[in-house]
Amino acid sequence: MRCTIHPATAQDVARVVIGHDSWSRDAGEGGLNGLDALLEACAMSRQVWTASNAAGDPLAFIGAAPWADDAGRGRLWFIILAAYDGNDADLKSVMRLTVGEMLQEFGQLENHVSSEKAWALELMREAGFTVAPAHPAADGVCRHRVWIDADAQGSAFSAA
Repeated sequence: MRCTIHPATAQDVARVVIGHDSWSRDAGEGGLNGLDALLEACAMSRQVWTASNAAGDPLAFIGAAPWADDAGRGRLWFIILAAYDGNDADLKSVMRLTVGEMLQEFGQLENHVSSEKAWALELMREAGFTVAPAHPAADGVCRHRVWIDADAQGSAFSAA
Protein backbone atom coordinates (compact mmCIF):
# COMPACT_ATOMS: atom_id res chain seq x y z
CA MET A 1 0.00 0.00 0.00
CA ARG A 2 1.21 3.51 -0.77
CA CYS A 3 0.16 6.45 1.38
CA THR A 4 -0.29 10.07 0.49
CA ILE A 5 0.39 12.79 3.02
CA HIS A 6 -1.34 16.15 3.14
CA PRO A 7 -2.29 18.80 5.69
CA ALA A 8 -5.31 17.51 7.59
CA THR A 9 -8.70 18.84 6.58
CA ALA A 10 -12.08 18.94 8.29
CA GLN A 11 -13.17 16.33 5.74
CA ASP A 12 -10.41 13.97 6.94
CA VAL A 13 -11.62 14.27 10.52
CA ALA A 14 -15.26 13.86 9.44
CA ARG A 15 -14.41 10.65 7.55
CA VAL A 16 -12.93 9.24 10.74
CA VAL A 17 -15.89 10.27 12.88
CA ILE A 18 -18.41 8.84 10.43
CA GLY A 19 -16.45 5.68 9.66
CA HIS A 20 -15.31 4.76 13.16
CA ASP A 21 -18.29 5.33 15.44
CA SER A 22 -17.16 2.88 18.16
CA TRP A 23 -13.65 4.35 18.16
CA SER A 24 -15.08 7.81 18.73
CA ARG A 25 -17.02 6.64 21.82
CA ASP A 26 -14.45 4.42 23.59
CA ALA A 27 -12.37 6.10 26.30
CA GLY A 28 -8.62 5.78 25.95
CA GLU A 29 -5.59 7.26 27.71
CA GLY A 30 -6.42 10.22 29.90
CA GLY A 31 -10.13 9.30 29.89
CA LEU A 32 -10.74 10.95 26.50
CA ASN A 33 -12.48 9.03 23.76
CA GLY A 34 -10.71 8.83 20.40
CA LEU A 35 -12.73 11.61 18.82
CA ASP A 36 -12.22 14.01 21.74
CA ALA A 37 -8.49 13.25 21.81
CA LEU A 38 -8.17 13.85 18.07
CA LEU A 39 -10.18 17.10 18.17
CA GLU A 40 -8.23 18.39 21.17
CA ALA A 41 -4.89 17.56 19.55
CA CYS A 42 -5.93 19.18 16.26
CA ALA A 43 -7.19 22.32 18.01
CA MET A 44 -3.93 22.83 19.90
CA SER A 45 -1.59 21.97 17.03
CA ARG A 46 0.12 24.29 14.58
CA GLN A 47 0.47 21.44 12.10
CA VAL A 48 -1.64 18.33 11.55
CA TRP A 49 -0.96 15.91 8.71
CA THR A 50 -3.11 13.10 7.39
CA ALA A 51 -1.74 9.91 5.86
CA SER A 52 -4.38 8.49 3.51
CA ASN A 53 -4.74 5.40 1.35
CA ALA A 54 -5.38 5.49 -2.41
CA ALA A 55 -9.14 5.91 -1.80
CA GLY A 56 -8.50 8.98 0.35
CA ASP A 57 -9.40 7.26 3.62
CA PRO A 58 -7.33 8.57 6.56
CA LEU A 59 -4.95 5.99 8.02
CA ALA A 60 -3.14 8.20 10.53
CA PHE A 61 -2.97 11.74 11.87
CA ILE A 62 0.35 13.24 12.95
CA GLY A 63 0.76 16.67 14.47
CA ALA A 64 2.68 18.96 16.75
CA ALA A 65 1.41 21.46 19.31
CA PRO A 66 3.64 24.08 20.91
CA TRP A 67 4.69 23.47 24.52
CA ALA A 68 3.14 26.02 26.87
CA ASP A 69 6.52 27.15 28.19
CA ASP A 70 8.37 27.14 24.85
CA ALA A 71 6.49 27.94 21.62
CA GLY A 72 9.55 26.95 19.54
CA ARG A 73 9.36 23.37 20.77
CA GLY A 74 6.63 21.08 19.43
CA ARG A 75 4.89 18.28 21.29
CA LEU A 76 4.66 15.53 18.67
CA TRP A 77 1.60 13.26 18.65
CA PHE A 78 0.17 10.68 16.29
CA ILE A 79 -2.97 8.61 16.04
CA ILE A 80 -2.89 5.48 13.90
CA LEU A 81 -6.36 4.38 12.86
CA ALA A 82 -7.68 0.84 12.57
CA ALA A 83 -7.77 1.27 8.77
CA TYR A 84 -3.96 1.23 8.74
CA ASP A 85 -3.03 -2.28 7.63
CA GLY A 86 0.31 -2.65 9.37
CA ASN A 87 2.68 -1.72 6.52
CA ASP A 88 5.66 -0.63 8.61
CA ALA A 89 7.59 0.76 5.64
CA ASP A 90 4.73 3.15 4.82
CA LEU A 91 4.36 4.22 8.44
CA LYS A 92 8.10 4.90 8.78
CA SER A 93 8.07 6.92 5.58
CA VAL A 94 5.04 8.92 6.74
CA MET A 95 6.71 9.64 10.07
CA ARG A 96 9.98 10.79 8.46
CA LEU A 97 8.21 13.06 5.98
CA THR A 98 5.86 14.68 8.49
CA VAL A 99 8.60 15.13 11.08
CA GLY A 100 10.72 16.82 8.42
CA GLU A 101 7.87 19.23 7.70
CA MET A 102 7.24 19.94 11.38
CA LEU A 103 10.92 20.64 12.03
CA GLN A 104 10.62 23.54 9.60
CA GLU A 105 8.12 25.07 12.07
CA PHE A 106 9.63 23.95 15.38
CA GLY A 107 13.28 23.88 16.45
CA GLN A 108 12.64 20.66 18.37
CA LEU A 109 9.94 18.00 18.56
CA GLU A 110 9.52 16.07 21.77
CA ASN A 111 7.15 13.99 23.86
CA HIS A 112 7.10 11.31 26.55
CA VAL A 113 6.19 7.77 25.51
CA SER A 114 5.21 4.91 27.80
CA SER A 115 7.64 2.00 27.96
CA GLU A 116 4.69 -0.24 27.15
CA LYS A 117 4.52 1.24 23.63
CA ALA A 118 7.65 -0.42 22.28
CA TRP A 119 6.35 -0.19 18.68
CA ALA A 120 6.00 3.63 19.00
CA LEU A 121 9.46 3.97 20.53
CA GLU A 122 10.96 1.92 17.67
CA LEU A 123 9.08 3.97 15.09
CA MET A 124 10.41 7.17 16.60
CA ARG A 125 13.98 5.82 16.75
CA GLU A 126 13.78 4.95 13.07
CA ALA A 127 12.48 8.45 12.32
CA GLY A 128 15.64 9.90 13.91
CA PHE A 129 14.42 10.63 17.43
CA THR A 130 16.66 10.23 20.45
CA VAL A 131 15.02 7.96 23.04
CA ALA A 132 16.16 8.55 26.62
CA PRO A 133 16.04 5.82 29.29
CA ALA A 134 12.64 5.40 30.95
CA HIS A 135 11.81 7.20 34.17
CA PRO A 136 8.75 6.69 36.37
CA ALA A 137 6.23 9.54 36.27
CA ALA A 138 3.98 10.74 39.09
CA ASP A 139 1.26 8.35 37.87
CA GLY A 140 3.62 5.36 38.21
CA VAL A 141 3.98 4.79 34.46
CA CYS A 142 7.55 4.60 33.14
CA ARG A 143 8.05 6.94 30.19
CA HIS A 144 10.87 7.72 27.80
CA ARG A 145 11.57 11.29 26.75
CA VAL A 146 11.88 11.26 22.95
CA TRP A 147 13.10 14.23 20.93
CA ILE A 148 14.65 15.39 17.70
CA ASP A 149 16.23 18.76 16.95
CA ALA A 150 15.91 20.59 13.65
CA ASP A 151 19.74 20.50 13.46
CA ALA A 152 19.57 16.67 13.37
CA GLN A 153 17.14 16.72 10.46
CA GLY A 154 19.82 16.62 7.76
CA SER A 155 21.52 13.49 9.06
CA ALA A 156 18.34 11.67 10.11
CA PHE A 157 16.48 12.30 6.88
CA SER A 158 19.24 11.97 4.29
CA ALA A 159 19.20 8.20 4.76
CA ALA A 160 15.43 8.00 4.32
